[in-house]
Amino acid sequence: MIELTVTKGKAMKLFFLVLLAISLFACNAITVANPSPFIDIKLIGVWKGEYAEKNGTIKSWIQTRNSDGTYTIEFSFKEPDDTIKSFTESGRWWVQDALFYEIALPDMVQPDKYKYFFKEKDCISFVLVESNGLTEGIDAYSFRECLIADSPPASMGSSI
Repeated sequence: MIELTVTKGKAMKLFFLVLLAISLFACNAITVANPSPFIDIKLIGVWKGEYAEKNGTIKSWIQTRNSDGTYTIEFSFKEPDDTIKSFTESGRWWVQDALFYEIALPDMVQPDKYKYFFKEKDCISFVLVESNGLTEGIDAYSFRECLIADSPPASMGSSI
């Protein structure tokens, strides 16, 4: 018969190693389950999009997404009476948990969240998942943007 003898010091070391291994595994599981925000390089560039509302308004825009996570959008809304309204928006963008996030600063408190996917080369389809904290009935808002130019280099001195 074999007799095992473990000293108190060895038992503590073994316990510590087992605890350390469990902790490392748990940290890895948390990281995989909730990845950090990042910049998807496929989304960097100058993109053109358009959306027709039910009331006849045509929304068109050109969005520049920079590699530093900033963006600028030049909007043009053509109303059914041919009135055109134009304005510019800027803010930050990122990807997290397979969703595209966009927040206009300083106007928005919470970012808009979109599912996004590439159906064809150089075009992205977006489906709104959440806007201003509301999630009811927004899956109906979807649009497409197509790449028209590479993004200009981000300026290091400016911050949004």
